[in-house]
Amino acid sequence: MVRVLSITSLALAAVSAVSGLVVPRLSPPSGWETDILEPYDQYHERYLALQCQDKHGQPFFDQCCHPLLATQKLESRPSQCIPDDCDDRSDNAATNVTPTPTYESPTPTPTPEPSSATSTPKPKASHTPDVNAGGQATFFYQNGVAGACGKVHSDDDLICALDERFYGDPGVRSAYCDQKVRITNTKNGKTVTVTVADDCPTCLNRNSIDLSEAAFKAIAPLSDGIASIEWSFV
Repeated sequence: MVRVLSITSLALAAVSAVSGLVVPRLSPPSGWETDILEPYDQYHERYLALQCQDKHGQPFFDQCCHPLLATQKLESRPSQCIPDDCDDRSDNAATNVTPTPTYESPTPTPTPEPSSATSTPKPKASHTPDVNAGGQATFFYQNGVAGACGKVHSDDDLICALDERFYGDPGVRSAYCDQKVRITNTKNGKTVTVTVADDCPTCLNRNSIDLSEAAFKAIAPLSDGIASIEWSFV
């Protein structure tokens, strides 16, 4: 499995899909972006308290269930996004971060065992020339793990993870898998063409994309961590 701001990397899922139960983690998954995102235990506790695992595809999930930035306060979100026991947690988020560019593994919706059958395809993107603006690019490491599209890639491959709201059900292969995406850094004009290989459950918005290390380096230095982008299917 190849995500507000995130430098995400692919590792083990933070929420398990076993018998419909959520299995809590005592420590962040390998690669949680501590320099960009709030502490993982804080996010995971709130995710479970809000029952986000049952709200995929709902407006509530988009409003409340993505990680906060390290500098963002929970009070900036709608009141429905604040569990009774989390009112004071976000105030300390900015002071508890350690710079390390890694990636939080995808958080699949608890579902039955993924089948090999492909999901009902969305209307084929048909390489529309429409430009998707207002998103951000981050990057993630592959760690030898297959993306949501089912293939293992190296950090040198030019691949990307679409935001989960674009990709669809992360438990099955999306109709967007293997499609080409042309991404432009709106700050410096650099472009790169990548192949869809994964989904990103923690991207800022539906127009944000998580890139492989090589793809991100094609449009910005890794030290930037985040790049403002626009993109389209090609």
